[in-house]
Amino acid sequence: MFEHIGWPLHGFDTVPALEKGITTRYPIRFLRYWFPRLILEKLHARLGKPLSVLEVGIGDGRMVGFMGGAKQEGERFRLPSWIERWDGVDVKVQPSTLERYPYTDYIEADIERSIDLRGRRYDAVVLIHVLEHLFDPEAAMLRLRAVMHDDAIMIGGSPTMPDVLALIHEPWLRRKYRTVLQDVRVHRHLSVITPGRIRRFARRNEFAVDLLAGTFLVRWSGLFLENTESWARANLLWGAAFPALGGELYFSLRRT
Repeated sequence: MFEHIGWPLHGFDTVPALEKGITTRYPIRFLRYWFPRLILEKLHARLGKPLSVLEVGIGDGRMVGFMGGAKQEGERFRLPSWIERWDGVDVKVQPSTLERYPYTDYIEADIERSIDLRGRRYDAVVLIHVLEHLFDPEAAMLRLRAVMHDDAIMIGGSPTMPDVLALIHEPWLRRKYRTVLQDVRVHRHLSVITPGRIRRFARRNEFAVDLLAGTFLVRWSGLFLENTESWARANLLWGAAFPALGGELYFSLRRT
């Protein structure tokens, strides 16, 4: 799983429009949006048709913004031509986010409990920094599997650590935030997502693992090295070699 290290660094030209004050060309923390964008580009090439995408956990909207269309502050964001629709699901979103970013539709829902997507099915489901906030990530992922076309993909990303540390850290998190368990309106980390956990989920629920990789060894926002492609690729190499030690884990699962 080293192929992605050589993928083009598409999308980083949109960063200045997404966040003021960014002075480096390839900020490592924006790799969280780069992974889904490049995975979706490759899915489009494989399917040969415009994609229907569901983003779960809209947050501030930067994922859809990173897909392209705005290079400077104030310029209107738009979807690339190879995206047919991009719907969003969240428990609550600021109206300004929906105005700024080109969501085709917005569904207010709590995926911890149930989800009604108006009969739609999707080529891809994107969950970026969502699973760690859920009490039962696997149950939510299974609900989303039901709205995916055959051969569709699920793209996710979360903080990570080795399984052995997760066995200690997750119970500690749940004791610490026991008063807000199963309330997704409160953004606390309740689950630990590890490479082993994703592999086990895929094996038990008829998914093929197309990508499973960590992201970085060192992330120092604004560091001069973030101006070089080689720094980004060196971090990606570390994450590919040691996914559980890569700071954040990104994966692509294909429904079989």
